[in-house]
Amino acid sequence: MVAGWRMVEVDLTAGRIQTQDLDESLKARFLGGRGLNAWLVSRLLDPETEPLEPDNLLLFSAGLLAGTAAPGASRLHVTARSPQTGLLGSSNAGGFFAAGLRGLGLTTLLIRGRSPRPVILLLDQERVELREAGHLWGLDTWQTEEALSRELGRPKPRVIAIGPAGENLVPMACLIVGRHSAAGRTGMGAVMGSKNLKAIVLEAKPPRPEITGRGRKAVADYVELMKSSPEYQTMSLDGQSGYLTWANEMGLLATRNYRRTRFEAVDRINGRAVRPHVVNRRACHRCPVHCKADYRLNQGPRKGLAGPRPEFESLAALGSKCGLGDLDELLFLNNLCSRLGLDTVSAGSTLAFAMDLFEAGLISPEDTDGLDLNWGNASAMSALLEKMAHGEGFGAVLARGVRSAAREIGRGAEAFAHQVKGLELSAYDPRAAKATGLGYAVSSRGGDFGHIFASPEYRWTPERALEQFGDPRAADRLVEGGKGAVVRRSAMVSAALDSLGLCKVGSLGLIGRFDLVAEADLASALTGLGLDPGALFQAAERILNLERVLNYRFGAGGEEDTLPSFFQEAPAPEGPAVGRVVHLETMLQQFYQVMGWDKHGLPDEDLLGDLGLLEEAARAGGRPAGEVGREDRTSTAARSSRGRKGPSGRD
Repeated sequence: MVAGWRMVEVDLTAGRIQTQDLDESLKARFLGGRGLNAWLVSRLLDPETEPLEPDNLLLFSAGLLAGTAAPGASRLHVTARSPQTGLLGSSNAGGFFAAGLRGLGLTTLLIRGRSPRPVILLLDQERVELREAGHLWGLDTWQTEEALSRELGRPKPRVIAIGPAGENLVPMACLIVGRHSAAGRTGMGAVMGSKNLKAIVLEAKPPRPEITGRGRKAVADYVELMKSSPEYQTMSLDGQSGYLTWANEMGLLATRNYRRTRFEAVDRINGRAVRPHVVNRRACHRCPVHCKADYRLNQGPRKGLAGPRPEFESLAALGSKCGLGDLDELLFLNNLCSRLGLDTVSAGSTLAFAMDLFEAGLISPEDTDGLDLNWGNASAMSALLEKMAHGEGFGAVLARGVRSAAREIGRGAEAFAHQVKGLELSAYDPRAAKATGLGYAVSSRGGDFGHIFASPEYRWTPERALEQFGDPRAADRLVEGGKGAVVRRSAMVSAALDSLGLCKVGSLGLIGRFDLVAEADLASALTGLGLDPGALFQAAERILNLERVLNYRFGAGGEEDTLPSFFQEAPAPEGPAVGRVVHLETMLQQFYQVMGWDKHGLPDEDLLGDLGLLEEAARAGGRPAGEVGREDRTSTAARSSRGRKGPSGRD
């Protein structure tokens, strides 16, 4: 058990730092990480505060199991109002920072205000202090880490840094966490840059928890579940990069801005292609998978290039989405995004959007500062990324993301802008993965796979889907039937894992049970809270509904739960899904029903009361009771019949 359930609050405007204890009851209600951050936003953020205003909160919370002996419990959750979507920004990173935070007896960093000059925040066993960082402003993230290492006399300080993109308030700017991890999505780097905070430096060792016999067994059992997965060797050897070929074969790999669903050069950029260049493998804190690695190129035009191996989403976004099949150039571009502090998914997707417009003749070299944006032009991609990070020329237009860029460009560009709620889509084409498409539509942070992780649609058998959801079609990724229940379960499990701090690579990519049984065993054994699967599912349901209320107050009702018309009208061109489109409304109403939401996708006062969220909803400015007619609501009795029996979402 890890001691300390405390929060450090840093007011950058006043230069004031204070530490306070958190209410212990929050552990059972919201767990930690993502859930704790949502609760803090509901209590402390004025919903009228704009994303880049000083009063926006920037929250870093370790998951409940971070710093314990739980395998893979390395995750740190970052939350603020997003400059990219205007909604609840949410991102998640691995590495060692969360465990180090717990080593100081802390759970959360809350940062508000804006420093009058660039600063870093330094935390160690003796102090929490701000230091001037004007000399670091303008450095990229890797240079920042190296400079801080020299200044502090520490070979490997734990650093969260922004690059030029964050400094220039680019809405898709990310946070680089220890070089090998990133809090990539929803623009948390721009929020940090708006506060004149260049980096957070943590000097602390992870705790050494004492565990009981029951705890040792729970840990050993969880490791065994990971290692007995048939995917363990692939994940351990190639990381998530090993699944690019699989996605291509399934006909769901975003290629040339989703114009195609298969990429002819996939074998040149997948994990197997990277493997000869790997020089060592790495793991996050207490992870038995070791899915990360470093590479170095020893020949070719990019000889000497070295860095962290890209993950699946980065390879797809900068590779197949942009028609780039040159591995060396792809590795260079991935490093460039990391150094500039750009989210690879949004940056690569935005480049693909521009290339699609260029091919269609909607933009020309006159619009692109003379750049030739033909598919796969790595030099043009590099130049545009630099321009995006520094807000220059055509790059300044693209830097705001595809939604805003399409509106500014006009000429029909919105038909090429594949986003949900302002966030560019992940790599899976929703025409070939219907639950994934529904997940894009309803995710609280926008078009992202990781927030929902609806993999049962292609990993489970029809028999298991029938047993769990009452509908064998839930395990058929090519049809809409049963997908509401799949996405409900996936969303709840993902919310629980993000709040426990467990990495989804091991818990969902390998174990993939989606029942929270083993996770509850870990949590109960290592925290002493007596959390069973039902308690974890109830906490997850509470978190999802609170996020829904927060987004409603930020301006997103059910009308934002949509997909680009492209996927609903243009048939998939090839692969198993050839000829198919997404019939979203059918799935959407399935999902609302099993969530206990009205036909507009909103929870009512009865449901919020059942979950103990009335006070939080009121503070967040949630919808007043009675705003939607009673006939639009799911009855309390019907909702209770579903919600209290378990996670399945079956009627």
